[in-house]
Amino acid sequence: MGRMLHRYLMMVVAALAMGSAVVATAAPMQMRGRGLKARQGAALTAQQQVYADWWRALQEAIVEIHKGGAGGYSTQDAAHDALAAAFVWNERLRQPVFNARGARPSFCSGAVYAAVVSGLIRWDARNGRRCISAKAWQALLPQRVADGVGPWGCANANGPGFAVLVHRLRAGVSFTDWAKARPADVMKIWWTDKIGRSERGHLVILVRDEGEKVRVWSSNMAGGGAAGGYGFKTFAKKDIKRVLFTRITNPAAFNNAAKIGEDAWLGSLLQQDVSWEECKRRCGAMGNGQ
Repeated sequence: MGRMLHRYLMMVVAALAMGSAVVATAAPMQMRGRGLKARQGAALTAQQQVYADWWRALQEAIVEIHKGGAGGYSTQDAAHDALAAAFVWNERLRQPVFNARGARPSFCSGAVYAAVVSGLIRWDARNGRRCISAKAWQALLPQRVADGVGPWGCANANGPGFAVLVHRLRAGVSFTDWAKARPADVMKIWWTDKIGRSERGHLVILVRDEGEKVRVWSSNMAGGGAAGGYGFKTFAKKDIKRVLFTRITNPAAFNNAAKIGEDAWLGSLLQQDVSWEECKRRCGAMGNGQ
């Protein structure tokens, strides 16, 4: 059983790594196209190193989540309660500890948020000096709050919720151009033109751009022979009406989490639809692609 689990986890890592050379090693790399490519005798720039370190931490968080299996997909109260209960405050460490096996069943925004916060825990531990304060960690804990309230309430909101959170934290950038996307980017997918109250959407992490298709990770509904819950899924780009990419470029800025109060606009998206232009403006994506 141990060998089978190890082999499975290595397959997960390999699947993630296929989109970028940065995962396997911190060897010198250069920006080229959608990823980082090794170049002899060249050192990583500071921003490339941040991307390398963050992508590695996020991968490890996803692998840890996978140890418990798919776990089922649900948007009911039990799934929200399971997500909140999976993050346990450790007074000695002054930060949360994530029990990946406990966050089941799951839903898409909860899966992405769990992977991001769990990745932050790993990233911060390796940072030499801790960047994220106990106050910020407590603010980042997922709770039963209304959409638009606090970090989790923003990330879980309709529309560009996660992108707005990252923009307000000054932790990254959002854009709409497929050519700029690379592994580790968070993607908000819309299946129709509706954004807000009437939307049909999905929040995922980009694994690999496959040309006419895209490979992602999230918590997905069962279908196509795959169990519901945590897992990889491939979508045809022609089925995606709108997409918003969000890249975390400054993980240390999550230390601003305690300053995120209520975003009334995100909260209002349960009652109203908004335009694509308004959506982009609210997360700072104007001018970054179409």
